[in-house]
Amino acid sequence: MKKILFDSGCDLMGLQYVPEGVVFSKVPLKIIVGDKEFVDDATLDTEKMMDEVYAYPGKTGTACPSPEQWATEFRDAEECYVITVTGTLSGSHNSAELAKRMVLEEHPEKKIYILDSCSASGKMVLLVYKLVELLEKGLEFEEVCREMDAYAKDTQLVFLLYSIENLVKNGRVSKMAGMAANVLGLHVIAKTNEGGSIESIGKARGKKKGAKILLDEMERQSYKGGKIILSHCGNEEGLQFIKECILEIYPGVEIEEMKTGGICSYYAERGGVVVGYECR
Repeated sequence: MKKILFDSGCDLMGLQYVPEGVVFSKVPLKIIVGDKEFVDDATLDTEKMMDEVYAYPGKTGTACPSPEQWATEFRDAEECYVITVTGTLSGSHNSAELAKRMVLEEHPEKKIYILDSCSASGKMVLLVYKLVELLEKGLEFEEVCREMDAYAKDTQLVFLLYSIENLVKNGRVSKMAGMAANVLGLHVIAKTNEGGSIESIGKARGKKKGAKILLDEMERQSYKGGKIILSHCGNEEGLQFIKECILEIYPGVEIEEMKTGGICSYYAERGGVVVGYECR
C-alpha cells in the first residue's frame, strides 16, 4: 500500500479521488488557547476556535503532531509521501523526519519521502494534487520524489492579511510590522520565501491596491496562467474580488476555492485571503 500524507497546514479537507492502491491521511496540528486544545481535523468548528482566540487575553499558539503520530501512519504502508507545512511556522516537518528515522530503523525496506512545503494552505493543496497525478501515472518512488522536488520550486504562495497579530505574537513577523499594520489600518501583502519564512512584499489601504500588489508579485514570479487555489478566512467577498482581478488579466484560468482550515485560519486571521499558484 502507498500513502499520501499531509498535515493540517493544507486546506484540503479530503481527496475525492486517489489512484488504486493509494490511501491518504491528514495529520492534524493543534491550536492552543489557554488550557483548551483545538484539534485541526474535519470536526473543528473554525469560527468558534477563532472566537476563542480573539477573546483570550493571554498568549495563544499551535502544536505540531508528535513523531509517534507520524510513525503510526508510516508503519502500515510500503511507500509514504508526506507534505508538511513550512518548518518556520511549525515543528511538523522535524517531527515527521524523526518519525521516519524511527520507522526505518524498525523497517529499513520502507520508502518514506518527506517534503517541507516551505509554505502552507493553497500551495500545499497543489503539491498534494501533483502527488496524486504522479502516482496515477505509476511512476517509481525515486521518480516521484524527483518530480515533486522540481514542482515545489514552481509553486508559490502569496496572501493578503487584515491582521497579523498572531504572526507577531508567535515570532513569525516583526513587532514593528505588526504595529504599522494595526495603527495605520493597512492590509499586509506577504509571501513565503524559498526558505519558508514569511516575507512582507507591501502594505496597502484598500482592497484594490492590495490586489494589485498581490498580482504584481505573481507576475514577478513568472505566473503565466497556471492552476490557482484561493482560500479565505471568513472573507468570501474578498476572495471573489481577488478572483475577479485575476480573471480579468488571465481569463480562463483554473481556480479552486476553499476555506482555510484551523492552522491557516489562526495565522491568516479573519479577513485573510491566501493564493497558492503554479508559477509557470
